[in-house]
Amino acid sequence: MKKILIILLFTYSVMNADDTKQILNEIKQLRVDMNKRFEQVDKRFEQVDKRFESMQSNLDKRFEQVDKRLDFMQNILYALMGLIFASPFIAIYLRDKRELEQKKYFDNIKSMLFVFREQAQDDEKLAKSLRAAGLL
Repeated sequence: MKKILIILLFTYSVMNADDTKQILNEIKQLRVDMNKRFEQVDKRFEQVDKRFESMQSNLDKRFEQVDKRLDFMQNILYALMGLIFASPFIAIYLRDKRELEQKKYFDNIKSMLFVFREQAQDDEKLAKSLRAAGLL
């Protein structure tokens, strides 16, 4: 009976060892499968990260373009505001310049008329022409 019991225990332990090996093999297989799945998940996260980075760089480029446009528009506005604020001073300067030129032209005409009047004292023909024009 001892022999049968020993055989049964041995058989049970061998069967148990086979079950244990099978369970360990299944656990190893499950670990391999889980590691593969985790690698796939990691790759997917890397792809998502790359996509987010590309989207962020695209957004940065767009904002830079918008910023450049706004800077250009701001410079145009500054130029227009400068013209608006400077235009009265420009108008005053141009008016004064025109008045100075007109005064100079008028003074030249006055000098010529003075010279003609002096010449008319000696030249009767010139005096007659100046009287006809109402300048003498």
